[in-house]
Amino acid sequence: MEELDEIKNVLRKITGDNDKDLSILDKLCSLKHYAKNELFLKHNATPVYTGYICKGVFREFYIDKEGREYNKAFGFKGDFTGSYYDLTLGHPSTVTIQALTESTVLLIRYKEFQKLMQSDPFWLRVAYESAHSLLMKKFEKESQLLILSASERYELLQKQHPELEQLVPAYHVASYLGITPISLSRIRAQIRE
Repeated sequence: MEELDEIKNVLRKITGDNDKDLSILDKLCSLKHYAKNELFLKHNATPVYTGYICKGVFREFYIDKEGREYNKAFGFKGDFTGSYYDLTLGHPSTVTIQALTESTVLLIRYKEFQKLMQSDPFWLRVAYESAHSLLMKKFEKESQLLILSASERYELLQKQHPELEQLVPAYHVASYLGITPISLSRIRAQIRE
């Protein structure tokens, strides 16, 4: 399965161990296809899986008491997905993760991943590098929200993900940027001028 080969190459690259035998993943991983708008994880459900996005785009969002949604992150091909916070603590999810396009994810049960971490330092390194990457993304987003204008944040997001406008509805992009859809329309119009 080419998706398994892809994740093995990614894991070898992030750990720097190009010779690691990762055949264990052949038994532990499963491939799942998600339809557009299908949920990977529902708010208040107990998370079971972590996944590697082989194809498609996901959004991770919070829902407040009034039912309003606030986009926290987008996940693209080559990203890991799953609510790391909730998986680690083992409690019901604080977020919802939804496919925004037809998507494919390579899944592994988090409990199986934990067993791997306990048995082999390679998997501890994978966990460390993944957690470190998530932390850096969180710091980047936090500093962008505090330092950059909405227009600058949008331009940076466009630069990082040029395919964004074709894949993600504008109101989701606006929510992620912390602005209204009307403000995003104005920013887009100013950029086009």
